[in-house]
Formats: sequence, structure tokens, C-alpha cells
Amino acid sequence: MQIPTRKDFARALSFSPALQKPLGSGLKLSGTPLPSQAEIPGGSPFSFCEVSRSTDLFNISSVELTRQPVYIDDVFMVHLYGSFQGSFTPNATMDLSVDCGSHCEEYGAPPGERPGETTTVDFCEMSMIEQPLGGEEKRNVTCPPQEGYALISSEGYVIPMFFSTPGWYNFTFDAKTAEGERIYCVTAEVCLRWEDEDRNKHYPPGPWNDCRWPR
Repeated sequence: MQIPTRKDFARALSFSPALQKPLGSGLKLSGTPLPSQAEIPGGSPFSFCEVSRSTDLFNISSVELTRQPVYIDDVFMVHLYGSFQGSFTPNATMDLSVDCGSHCEEYGAPPGERPGETTTVDFCEMSMIEQPLGGEEKRNVTCPPQEGYALISSEGYVIPMFFSTPGWYNFTFDAKTAEGERIYCVTAEVCLRWEDEDRNKHYPPGPWNDCRWPR
């Protein structure tokens, strides 16, 4: 398995605030926080991190992906629906991590070790936040956000330069304020492979051969 090791590995996810999705998606937004480590409604492979708590500043009610499964060299959108419990100061950050998840030993990592890479980026640069503010019908795009319901949209691209080898990858997105208060944390373990099966045949047999997405 090839885990990205370049310092700018965030480009492998290539999130941008473009192509935002309207709030009127038909999904019912509930401000009720979900317990940590639970699956998140919306049909995506995302779940809450072990560190997720009901006190997180953004209580996620559902997560949608515009493309499933996601293959190597795919562009996709991630939509997080939920409610901000309050605003926060600028300069919030997001830690983007990728590692071998629950398949580390199968890839030859010592028991208990999860080799991977983490980089920190600006939260607002990674997030297109839409909110209906001031009782107006017009949706405003703002960051930092205000208290209330919101939609966070990001565009992603699985760059072959970093993920050319089919395999299981675990992605974690941990957002925090400049003061260290957690905004939200989600994680997903997925099998990335080429949509063209002939390209997958160029790689030796491994844990990815019989994988299905999501797991």
C-alpha cells in the first residue's frame, strides 16, 4: 500500500469551495447530535470519530456523497448537513489524515501501528458554508459561520499521483477552532481502485481484490 508522504498531500483530496449544493435537498435537518463512533445518515461511508462528542460546534445530521463508489481519478462532492452551536474566531484548522485503517497488518505494518500522513489546512478555505441568515430566504456563504443550521460543501478529487495503487484507505477529517475546540470529526474507510478493471489487474493480489465500496 502506498500512503502519501508529501507534505502537500492535501492536494490528493483537492477540496475546493466550488460547486456548492442548495440547502433545499429534501433532507430533513435535525440539530440532534449523534453519539460518537455511530454511522452518519445519508448513505455515505462516513462515521463519527472516537473523539466526536455532543459538544462539537457542528452537530452533523447527515453526510452525502455525489458519487458512490468513488474510484481513483474521480471527482466528487461531499455535503455535510447539520447545525452550528455557535460561531468561532477565524483561523480554524482541519487536520487531514490518511492511513491504512483496519488493514494495517495486512499491508505489513507492525501490530498496533497505523502508518500514514497528516497535514493541517485552513478550515474556511476547505469549506463552502451556506446558511439562511437573518430570516431571509437568500442563502449566504460565510466563514466563520453563525449559529444555526448549515450546509458544508467541498469538492474532492482522488489524484492518481497519490492513490495509484488499489487498496483500503482510511480518511479522517478533524476540524478545530484556533483555540483547539472541536468543530467536527468524521472518518471513512474505503477501498479505492480503478473503475477500469483491466488497470487493477496490473497490481499483485492483495486485500483490495475482493473489496466492495463502501465496506
